[in-house]
Amino acid sequence: MAEGKRIDFLVEELRNDDWAVREDAAELLAEIGDPRAVDPLIQTLDDEDWHVREAAALSLAVFAEPKSLAPLMELMNDEKASVRYAAAIGLSSIADPKSYDVLKKALEDESPVVKRVAEVGLEAIKRK
Repeated sequence: MAEGKRIDFLVEELRNDDWAVREDAAELLAEIGDPRAVDPLIQTLDDEDWHVREAAALSLAVFAEPKSLAPLMELMNDEKASVRYAAAIGLSSIADPKSYDVLKKALEDESPVVKRVAEVGLEAIKRK
């Protein structure tokens, strides 16, 4: 299957009725690493299922694309700690000073892994 057709197929699968298929599609888009996946992954951050939101955020971390900054910052308010963790990884990979306040606030998160990734992100911003 040509690379473009594979990406198109996976982007379509991001809208599948089965959350597990959507989650797998988000993960596979990161593995392929084609930047055409960024916009569909950003749209997937609004998925109804937290597994899919988490996978999309982790996949966006691979790309470290600045246009995913605002959506990932918003995702730091998600009710699920694993989604906040994934969003913090994405923000850490981008390391944009605009996310400093969001990551600083995450130092008070109830989840120790979110706190730790926020620390890493703040350090990455300081090193830039």
